[in-house]
Amino acid sequence: MHNTNRSWQKSYGIAVLASGLALLFSLLISPLLENITFSVFFAAVVLSSWYGTRGSSLLATLLCSLAIALFFLEPIYSLNILALDGSIRLGLFAIVSLLTTELNAAWRRTELKLRESETRYREMAEAVQNYANELEERVADRTAALLEANKELETFGYSVSHDLRAPLRSMQGFAQALQEDYSHCLDSDAQDYIQRIVASAERMDGLIQDLLDYSRLSQVEINLGVLNLTDILTEALNQLEVELRSRQAQVNIEQPLPEVTGNWTILIQVLVNLLSNAIKFVPANRQPTIRIWAEIVGGDGKDTGTRGHDGDTGTRRGRGDTETQRHGDTQRVFDNFFASPRLPLPASFVRLWIEDNGIGIAPEHQQRIFNVFERLHTQESYPGSGIGLAIVRKGVERMGGQVGVESIEGQGSRFWIQLQKFSMKT
Repeated sequence: MHNTNRSWQKSYGIAVLASGLALLFSLLISPLLENITFSVFFAAVVLSSWYGTRGSSLLATLLCSLAIALFFLEPIYSLNILALDGSIRLGLFAIVSLLTTELNAAWRRTELKLRESETRYREMAEAVQNYANELEERVADRTAALLEANKELETFGYSVSHDLRAPLRSMQGFAQALQEDYSHCLDSDAQDYIQRIVASAERMDGLIQDLLDYSRLSQVEINLGVLNLTDILTEALNQLEVELRSRQAQVNIEQPLPEVTGNWTILIQVLVNLLSNAIKFVPANRQPTIRIWAEIVGGDGKDTGTRGHDGDTGTRRGRGDTETQRHGDTQRVFDNFFASPRLPLPASFVRLWIEDNGIGIAPEHQQRIFNVFERLHTQESYPGSGIGLAIVRKGVERMGGQVGVESIEGQGSRFWIQLQKFSMKT
């Protein structure tokens, strides 16, 4: 409050002092320079406006106007101005002084707003910086927590793969030894129990391995490179040689197969799981037939019209004419059922298809089969862990791709994986 009073006294004191000095100076020089009088008083108004306030500038305008009227316009010492020229000059002085006062007041308001804006900007910048620092600290904390969680998962994976599987294998080995060495001492029920123990141990070991594979896909850092699909499929089929021969399955690979961007180990694991299902989920009285081809699709997944099966066909396993005819019929059913207009789009992805003549999948189950532990059939009908297709989806997604299925229940399924097409520009 004290500072406010002092500022008010200072601004109005400047107005009175400037007006008085202007009057004194004008009285001294008016005999010599008559035309400079108004300029001197206007300088007093400007000085009051610059160093004072709007009120002090108005006071200076009033005091200077009175001084001009009393001491420099006829009649002297009277406010009754007779000359028209004097009245006009005094009026112009008052108008110009008032305009100067208002302009200076507007400039001060603008300057004040700019200072307030600058202050708010600095406060906002400081707040943003503080928030950024806080967010960075949170990210660092979360990153550290995730790294710690990954270490714990790695430790858990090691424990599962070694500490838990070791006693499981011991149990399996002792059961097999009991079956081999003492089967003559056991009745049929006891032998059946031992066989169930061995089978359950094998299933549990396979389940643990699948869980480890799925967990590893979520954590391991992968490197992508150019892959030849023909080489990948050859390796995957070699790993399934026993299953293919036991079911007398035929695999038709339709060339050409383009190169894709992916990871060698993961893509082989994905194809082994898909091909294994194509062999497994086929009725016992039907010879498994697997057809593999590739097509180039656009960025939105639509077929561009370039299909691998327009080229030559390589047959992995032989079969009879009757079975070939039935496979052709199944293919025509699929093509008619899923037919859709194909538009030319920029080719940037490769979609690899694996078609079987198995039991098919009902429409309501075609999405959930890619979840972990999703099984549509009993263990006795079609053995498995229920993780294979989850591994397929996780592996393909880690390589930046997509996976899907088209299926007709009772006639077969078409699984597809979509990966980025290898290009020299990438």
